[in-house]
Amino acid sequence: MEELHLTREQIREGAGFAAVSYIFILWVLPFIFKKQNEFARYHAKQGLVIFIGEVVCGFLCFIPVLGILFYSIGMILFFFLSLYGIYSALTGKLCKIPVVTEIAAKFVI
Repeated sequence: MEELHLTREQIREGAGFAAVSYIFILWVLPFIFKKQNEFARYHAKQGLVIFIGEVVCGFLCFIPVLGILFYSIGMILFFFLSLYGIYSALTGKLCKIPVVTEIAAKFVI
């Protein structure tokens, strides 16, 4: 992912939208209301990747026996990744979440 050069003003303006982007489908809000804010977009892309992971985990619960186990582990993992993303957004940091950041960097939105 390219290095972002953000001002304090950009971080301050985008922090709220960046934080909510990790809550289920709310990743779409920064793309609607803060299109030009790179800080909010960075976190929204990661929120989108986590959301996709949660949806995939949702489908895993339909697999007999092991599906519920994978679903439970996956949802716990995504919950903590979301908490970390929210914390990073509210403290004005560009968090690097393993795998999630690499996938998010490939999105052209």
